[in-house]
Amino acid sequence: MKAQSLLSVSALVFWLLSGLPGLDAYQATAAPASQEKPDYLDQVLPLINFLEEAAGFRQANGRFQGRVAEFSETQVSAFFQYLFSEQTSSLKSLTIKLFPASRVEGWIVLDLGQQPGAISQNLYFSARIEQAGRRVRLNFSSLYLETQRIQPAVINALIDLIARVQGQEARHLDDWYELPEGISGLETAAGKLLVHY
Repeated sequence: MKAQSLLSVSALVFWLLSGLPGLDAYQATAAPASQEKPDYLDQVLPLINFLEEAAGFRQANGRFQGRVAEFSETQVSAFFQYLFSEQTSSLKSLTIKLFPASRVEGWIVLDLGQQPGAISQNLYFSARIEQAGRRVRLNFSSLYLETQRIQPAVINALIDLIARVQGQEARHLDDWYELPEGISGLETAAGKLLVHY
C-alpha cells in the first residue's frame, strides 16, 4: 500500500474512532441550538419523532406495535448525516442508496485534514444489513477510499491498534448494534427503508 494511501486509511480510522455512533445514538443528540439549521434537518425530524414515539409506546405498553414505517433514502441519508455530524466535524456529506434484499451502498465525503486547503476524501461502500434478533450490523462487501480498495479486516486491525494506543474501546466496522427502543427490525426495498415497530 502506498504511503499516501496508508496516511489516508489511518486518517479514516481516526475518523471512525472519533465518530461512528450506534443506531441508538440519536437518543443522546438534540436538535442544534442555533437558529440556522442544516439543510437536511427537515428530512431528519420526522424520523427522529417516529423513533421517539415508537420508543414511548414500547416503554408504556411493553410490546411492539406490529406495524411498518417507510422512510426514503433521502431521509435515511439525512438521519445518519445528522448523527455523524454531531459526533465529528470531518463529515461533509453522506448519501445512502437502498436496494432489496438488505443491500446498502453509500458515499461519504470526508474532510480528513481539518486544515485550510485540505482536500476531501471520498469513501464508497457496499454492504448488506445483517440482523440477529434486535441487533444489526453492516457486512461490507466492498470499501474504497477514493480508488483504493480497502479490506475491512485491515481497517479493523488499525482501529484496534489506534484504540489501544489512545486507551479507547475499539468499535469495528462489523460490530453489532442494538436497534433503537421500540424498533423490532429493518428491511430494505428499492429506495426505501422499512422499519418494523
